[in-house]
Amino acid sequence: QFLTVVAAAIPLVGCCFYRVEDGRHVVDHRLSGLSPYWLSRYYHRFWRFDPLHPERVGQAGIRLRSVARETARRDAGATEYFEQFLVPQNTVHQTELYFRTGSRIVAGASLLRSERNGPFTSDHLTFLDRLVGFVEGSVLSDEAQASGLDIPGLTPREREIANLVGAAMCNKDICRRLDIELPTVKTHISRILVKAGVRNRAELMKKLHGRG
Repeated sequence: QFLTVVAAAIPLVGCCFYRVEDGRHVVDHRLSGLSPYWLSRYYHRFWRFDPLHPERVGQAGIRLRSVARETARRDAGATEYFEQFLVPQNTVHQTELYFRTGSRIVAGASLLRSERNGPFTSDHLTFLDRLVGFVEGSVLSDEAQASGLDIPGLTPREREIANLVGAAMCNKDICRRLDIELPTVKTHISRILVKAGVRNRAELMKKLHGRG
């Protein structure tokens, strides 16, 4: 869904979304407009030279970085990555997005443009930076979902529904996601409110997102 929003706003040759484990291991790639062949090549060789790999992002809080031929020339490995990996795919402009939980990178996205598309403009980068910030602020962290949000006494189903409420899903969307009836969802949420010690859904969301 995130990549669909980006592609609608910025013309791209292709894009890739992925998870990051332990702040450095890139896994679970989801491709759009890109060949699985080159993903295999990336895994086998080119990740070692990728100047935008999450493991090489040292500055805390940075949300995006870009690479093009001019910047790649500063490093032999980056030059190999650019000339032997990006260019054969007709992708000569790459911007990488980094999603964080606290200071730890938990996911990323590679956005690729061709020579014909031109480089990412300052307006593009401003839009992407704000979009990443919006996503980070709107989605619960993996730790919060795994921990049950520190609300005592929740059943497994209540815990699941609390997570979805915290992710700003409405009751009808929760019904569709869990394949249960609307009255059942409402009953679960009423019980969650009592156990969380809050009066309404707005207070519940504030409690969920204010954790820590």
